[in-house]
Amino acid sequence: MHLNDLQLLSLLYVLLSFTFTAGNIQRAVLLACIQRNRALRLQILTTIRRRHAIQRRRRRRRFWMLPRPRVSWFEMFYRNCVIPDEYFKEQLRLKTNTFELLLNVLRPALTRQNTFLRDCIPPAKVLSLGLYRLAHGNSYNTIAATFNVGKSTVIEAVQDVVEALCDIRENYIKFPSSEDEIVESSETFDDLTDIPNVVGAIDGTHIRIKKTNDSGPDYFSRYQQYDVVVQGVVNGDKKFIHVAAGFPGSMHDARVFKNSSLYHKIATGEFLQAPTVRVENRDIKPLLLGDSAYPLTTFILKPYPENTRDPKEVHFNKELSRARVSVECAFGMLKGRWRILQKRLDSNIAFVSKIITACCVLHNFCLDADDVWDVDDDNQNHNAAFQNIDAGGEDLRDFLKNYVWSL
Repeated sequence: MHLNDLQLLSLLYVLLSFTFTAGNIQRAVLLACIQRNRALRLQILTTIRRRHAIQRRRRRRRFWMLPRPRVSWFEMFYRNCVIPDEYFKEQLRLKTNTFELLLNVLRPALTRQNTFLRDCIPPAKVLSLGLYRLAHGNSYNTIAATFNVGKSTVIEAVQDVVEALCDIRENYIKFPSSEDEIVESSETFDDLTDIPNVVGAIDGTHIRIKKTNDSGPDYFSRYQQYDVVVQGVVNGDKKFIHVAAGFPGSMHDARVFKNSSLYHKIATGEFLQAPTVRVENRDIKPLLLGDSAYPLTTFILKPYPENTRDPKEVHFNKELSRARVSVECAFGMLKGRWRILQKRLDSNIAFVSKIITACCVLHNFCLDADDVWDVDDDNQNHNAAFQNIDAGGEDLRDFLKNYVWSL
């Protein structure tokens, strides 16, 4: 017991001696000593427990980054010549040579800098993370475990790859504007149809999305789901020459077309004006082919009603369908190769549109590299017939009907 405690007890004994008897004084002193002893024991126990807790925290190992294997699927197979190219294509939907070509194009946008803490992920792995997400639509956590990286790393890589692909869309998705480009595009339909001067085939498809907080009913389509409409125009080689994505799922294909930038450029005379093709003393301007959902105009042809029995109209519908099937095949190849478009996209509408555009850019890039993909997904998103018929368009269709029948 410390000196201060003795002095306190002595003072307590003197004060109590004037009031209490000797027996009461002894009991009071004894209680005070017991209370003080308990306080000291409690203080000692608290100190011991605190030291034990500090020792346990010091022994516990903490990670700034979770321990992972040194190599992932990508490091094992990317440079391994023994691995078949088909396996690489099955994972990233590209041949190895096509992957290298795409990497050379996107390398400046995907290159990162090393830090004092660790080295950055190389551009090849960043690209593979983005392609794997677009190819399979797996969750970020699943991709992170597959490539031995963090979830945030996967998210950043996917965003970087999608943004980089959207930045180069003008180089790979371009609607023909000059006469040479229109002639080149129309030649891709020469073996598909006898309808002259066809530049492209137009159609739409739906991509599922998560219900939006704003304007939710507008994105609820007739397929009883929330989705966005994608309008695509392709040439005879199944390459996209125009893509417009992000329109509400409840919007009709004809309305989507009239609200797209393509329609405004055609209406103002910027597109589809020349060169013309002379057919029986009549000049035929460049044409687009659509299904019954689109309006019949002087620049869009659509088939006659399906229940027609006129032999000439039936023959014309077959010729138009032979050419228009290219856009359905293109959408089938797009969704079959980049399966993220077959799953529900939970991103905001703006990023969903970028994902769709990025997949279309990849589609054209692969076709340019002669890296084809078998069609294993049918595009069945057709709208009901649209009865808006322009008089000039009807006259043009009747004229071409007779022309095709005479061949």
